[in-house]
Amino acid sequence: MWKYVTKRLNRHRALVRSVLFLLVLLALVLVAYLFERSQVLSTEDREGIALYAEALKVVKEDYINQKAIDPEKQTYGAIKGMLGSLDDRGHTSFLTPEEAEKNRERYSGKQVGIGVRLENDNDKVVVLDTVDGSPAQEAGMKPGDALVAINGESVRGMNIVEVADKLEGSEGSPVKVTALRGGEEHEFSLERVKLTVPAVSWNLIPGTQVAHLRLGSFSEDSSTEFEDAVSEARDNGAERFVLDLRDNSGGWVEQAEKIAARFLPARRVIYVQKDVAGREEEVTVPEDNRPLDVPLVVLVNVGSASSAEILAGSLKDNGRARVVGGKTFGAGTMLEERPLSDGSAIMLATAQWLTPNRDPIQGSGIEPDIKGSLEEGQKPRPPDQLRGLSRKETFAHDAQLKRAFEVLQQG
Repeated sequence: MWKYVTKRLNRHRALVRSVLFLLVLLALVLVAYLFERSQVLSTEDREGIALYAEALKVVKEDYINQKAIDPEKQTYGAIKGMLGSLDDRGHTSFLTPEEAEKNRERYSGKQVGIGVRLENDNDKVVVLDTVDGSPAQEAGMKPGDALVAINGESVRGMNIVEVADKLEGSEGSPVKVTALRGGEEHEFSLERVKLTVPAVSWNLIPGTQVAHLRLGSFSEDSSTEFEDAVSEARDNGAERFVLDLRDNSGGWVEQAEKIAARFLPARRVIYVQKDVAGREEEVTVPEDNRPLDVPLVVLVNVGSASSAEILAGSLKDNGRARVVGGKTFGAGTMLEERPLSDGSAIMLATAQWLTPNRDPIQGSGIEPDIKGSLEEGQKPRPPDQLRGLSRKETFAHDAQLKRAFEVLQQG
């Protein structure tokens, strides 16, 4: 009797496995058919899909921990593996539905969180600064606070992205942050809010007519913010500008085009876009452009990437500004978001960017005209943090800014 029941159970399991495999195979065949109709899949692609189905069958039939099998994780893992083989690490990437939404919020300039900007400090994640009027600022969090725990969970050993993710959440939700300051732990009970994070800040270097103008990102309205900041700085006596692009990881390329045009004559090449077929298209300054004729130096570092590199390369190659600091990151491909059916997305590099002199940015970065390094213990400081300091104190915090100022004064 037991043998008979066991045989029936085995036949039932085998039937279920066969049906599951057939369903997966039929789905893959349908996908292959649709892609073949659009002339995308090659013979090698179809063989790859068949091999994936074969591997999936082996796992579903024989893996010891069947409860650990998660179809969504398997699918996402396969997509990530495929994109990881493209040798475009740190650029082309896969985003879950939640990550895709956060990415859109980031480049819209609107985020839900507590209002802190973070940085790595050796093995710690620390507060770089706080957003004006944010919960973090109002609760008393300060630059230099080292994050220890979020909602009672230790963040030691986590990277800056993981910590930032834990600070984000739904609007109105509570979050408890523990931070170390001067060897003493401080606890902050906060509520997440929707924030508009400014892309631009500026400060007049004391006793001079030089404005330190920082552009932190290329969000949807950053060119408008930039224009307002330039006008405000000029109204307050600024006649020369240090454009600080350090740690600007990029964003909307259209915003970089508009800001470049603010300083370049009509018809000048801002950058060259090269597509998958090798066709090149020059992106130029509009015919009716009236540029701002002021002395300018651009400050960059390894954290300057993507659209920031387009702007720096454009101003450098056109002879409009000297570039000071360190070599930039080298992210020179245009990312397009390609949404997938479940809300996830692929951020896919679809074109390559070249400088006006047709030098590739990808993997090469922008070399500064004049190298300048921070001294030990220093880090890039946004203008907001330097406001109220003397010129000597300002430069004591930031040797790269001092070098950019010196270059600007040389004419």
